[in-house]
Amino acid sequence: MERSENKKYLGIFGAWALSFGCSVGWGAFVMPGTTFLPVAGPVGTALGLGLGGAVMLILALNFHYLMNRHPD
Repeated sequence: MERSENKKYLGIFGAWALSFGCSVGWGAFVMPGTTFLPVAGPVGTALGLGLGGAVMLILALNFHYLMNRHPD
């Protein structure tokens, strides 16, 4: 069901900017390494980063599904 009048709203630069913004935005709300590492330790830090990455992956998959489902 492709329509030729569909326009691409997100180019390569836009996709990069969205990815960079997600990375910076996510990192801005995480405790700094000077307080996070001493409190949580290496295992807690790795677990927290892993869980954060899993949440970001779930969000990315949802965006991918929505962009394919509603291209306009």
